[in-house]
Amino acid sequence: MDFNLQAYQADHLLHLSVKAGRRLSILENATHRWLEIDGVVQSAMSLAQPGHLCLPHQQQIAEQLPAQATRVLELGLGGGDLTRNLAMRWPDAHRDCVDLDAEILTLFQQFFQPAQQRPPQLHHADALHFLLESREHYDLVLLDLFSQDGNPLLLFQAPLYQALAQRLGGTLIINLLPRTRLELEQALRLAWEWIGPTEAHAVPGYRNVILHSTRVIP
Repeated sequence: MDFNLQAYQADHLLHLSVKAGRRLSILENATHRWLEIDGVVQSAMSLAQPGHLCLPHQQQIAEQLPAQATRVLELGLGGGDLTRNLAMRWPDAHRDCVDLDAEILTLFQQFFQPAQQRPPQLHHADALHFLLESREHYDLVLLDLFSQDGNPLLLFQAPLYQALAQRLGGTLIINLLPRTRLELEQALRLAWEWIGPTEAHAVPGYRNVILHSTRVIP
């Protein structure tokens, strides 16, 4: 069951925190549990089917996934919608999930990690720092980074893509929320230059653009 972003209503408030100008809440009704930051739904989990992707941009991401992956890196966790889906698809895959916000990691474990799924490896770290320090290689990287103003500047700068190129041997998927056409063009250019052939997929009715890149090894 998809999550109705136009008509959802909560029955229970499970968690509320306000700090540094950010309001974070976890809410629930009879069918879904979801994470809101500053009143915007970031993640939604079906209580009956935790591995189901409920939001349109995530369903678009799912269409771009490779047929198989054994080592997966997720940069940006949120409520863990994608990692639950990947655990259902590939239960034996190794999954590393990185988030800069320690509270997000704790709340994922408390409210969004199904007991019946093998949990991912969680890392409290900056995405670029993690890539620079890691010696692992991944056949799938999912990049879903946001700040209060939208995508952080990191997504439009070369060092991130240079670091990704060292860790990736397969598919890169980026959930982009470009504020301008120039931002979209910059992200596309950097992905093409450092990763390989890149396609942009719009999400009908939403600002999200999903970038899909295939790593080309020189």
